[in-house]
Amino acid sequence: MSLSAESVGHDRIAQLIQLAPIGIDDFSALRYLHAKSLIAQTADAVSDDQAAGLIHLIYSPDYSDLVMDEELVGAWLDGELVGSTGWHPSREAGSVARLSPILVRHPRFGIGRRLLAEVETRARRSGFRQFATWCTGEAVPFFERRGYHITSHGAKAFAPGQSLPVTFLRKDVA
Repeated sequence: MSLSAESVGHDRIAQLIQLAPIGIDDFSALRYLHAKSLIAQTADAVSDDQAAGLIHLIYSPDYSDLVMDEELVGAWLDGELVGSTGWHPSREAGSVARLSPILVRHPRFGIGRRLLAEVETRARRSGFRQFATWCTGEAVPFFERRGYHITSHGAKAFAPGQSLPVTFLRKDVA
């Protein structure tokens, strides 16, 4: 049975989402989700060449190494991976948890909100009280509504000579 917004209300879909760790056996679904979501979320910010570079990175062996360094969490709906994020201790400052971008296939269903709350909880349980992340421009209001503040604007390199314009954010928790 396939679920859609038409057959089930937004709130009900949010309740049907199951959060679970993402393991190596889920990497094919993770790559698909990341490719679809990144291209959709950055369509106005990247050129066709940059989009092709992002896709190339996502389907490269190097991408597995990048995501294996994180504690990944997925949002599953009816057996489909519909969202993901993760976290890891920051390399430059031991007290900061570095959160991965939140990527979702179906925006506005509360998937990103649930994923963010989950990784913040996991990081807090591990003793972290500061969170840092980056996102593309359209996601900034999402993070600001959840207590994050902009620290800078810059670019994330993803291939030689190619980068993505991003905003860096931080949140301190009691």
